[in-house]
Amino acid sequence: MTRRADLISAAVWGAFGTVVIVASWRLPRLEQMGINPWSVPGITPGLIGAAIVLLAVALALRALRSAAPGTESPAAAATDATASASLRRSALAALLCFAFAGIGLGRGLPFALEAALFVFVFVCAFSWRTWRAEGRWVRGVVSTLLVAVLSSSAIAWLFSAVFLVRLP
Repeated sequence: MTRRADLISAAVWGAFGTVVIVASWRLPRLEQMGINPWSVPGITPGLIGAAIVLLAVALALRALRSAAPGTESPAAAATDATASASLRRSALAALLCFAFAGIGLGRGLPFALEAALFVFVFVCAFSWRTWRAEGRWVRGVVSTLLVAVLSSSAIAWLFSAVFLVRLP
């Protein structure tokens, strides 16, 4: 990645982490119910948002310490060719995540089925070329289907039995 791309990524991730922190701070604290302050609804998202901000700062500092613009090595210039492919993969990952969480979740299908579908499509989208090139696409699809079903079942069980959260 180039210095500029790292700085832009750091800014985007820093802004996202800040939004997560603010949103988690605005969640109800349930003080009137005598809830332990360490178990309020916004604590985990707030900590994750803070971690994202810290990692964004680390990325920005690394980018600022890197070579000055225009003095990059030929190897760094060669990575620019793969930057657009990386951007496309990132956009596809974001699109799939937003489709799962924003469009599909809670709109008809049971969570375990929808999560299995998401995991299957996500892994296949990023692994298909490798499977085909290596001639093992059937094995890849079957193992991905197995992982998708097992992981979604485990997640659904964990939320309903351990966290006592009803899933859509």
